[in-house]
Amino acid sequence: MLNKIIFWLVLLVGGFLGGYIPQHLRLTDAENQASSAKKQLDTCQATAQLSQLRDSATMMYLEATRKNYGTSAEYSTKFFQSVQQTFTSTSDPAVQSVLREILAMRDQITADLAKGDPAAVNDIQPILVKLEQGLK
Repeated sequence: MLNKIIFWLVLLVGGFLGGYIPQHLRLTDAENQASSAKKQLDTCQATAQLSQLRDSATMMYLEATRKNYGTSAEYSTKFFQSVQQTFTSTSDPAVQSVLREILAMRDQITADLAKGDPAAVNDIQPILVKLEQGLK
């Protein structure tokens, strides 16, 4: 009788483990895939955000070269707000360094655009270079 109980107990535990282990391995694999996908999504979102910064800076520059300082100032406001948001949301030190340098130029560019000073074009050019070279 004791042998039958032990046999059924071993069979029960073996059946439980036989069902649990494969499911646990599948779950672990699915969690790893989800983690990898999340990292890839985060990278894609960061790249898209930096592309939007480049686009905004380019539009700001284009309007300044056309001497549309009011429109350029509007793009400038949106651009620097986006730079500030990106700076606070990113954890990459290289990106933060470039964005910090760009933010340091904000007051000069804003003042030049408000005055309608053609020197604003020369102030905006380094931003485009920093965005293109520093964030690749």
